[in-house]
Amino acid sequence: MTDTSQSPAFQAAEERLRALGARVTQPRLSILACLIDTGVPLTHQAVIDRLPADGAIDRVTVYRVLDWLVEQGMAQKRAGNDRVFRFSLIEHEAARAEVHRQHNHFHCSRCDRTFCLEGQSAPAPQAAPDLPSGFAIEHIELTVNGVCAECGTRTASAPPSSGETTCQN
Repeated sequence: MTDTSQSPAFQAAEERLRALGARVTQPRLSILACLIDTGVPLTHQAVIDRLPADGAIDRVTVYRVLDWLVEQGMAQKRAGNDRVFRFSLIEHEAARAEVHRQHNHFHCSRCDRTFCLEGQSAPAPQAAPDLPSGFAIEHIELTVNGVCAECGTRTASAPPSSGETTCQN
């Protein structure tokens, strides 16, 4: 096992916790470093799988730290179509939102994959919903749900893919 305490992600995690004025604990450092080190939202289990296998951080502690990071405004928690929560750093989500601004997706309800709809723009501003006073739209996302071409031609006996996102933008 390598010493992760010297990794850039671990050092960045320590700096962020200290800047926050929070207690710097090994579970917080390890879990925050895990989120810093990956650019994709992670499930609770995916975080556990990326932690050292020494068992020093149990499942409940991972849940508590992830929820604490959300409460501190450092991470975001979203449920996927599979109703499993995924956690990511706020700045990773902000970067993804900027890239995907005016960008639509197709989600296959059979294989759970998401595809970019290249060259398609978001709905025109006149299609935006009416908002209560004081609300402001930052961006509009459109996800079309249905059956992808592969699943449409697949026989019932073939296993579906596993919830991957094929969007590269």
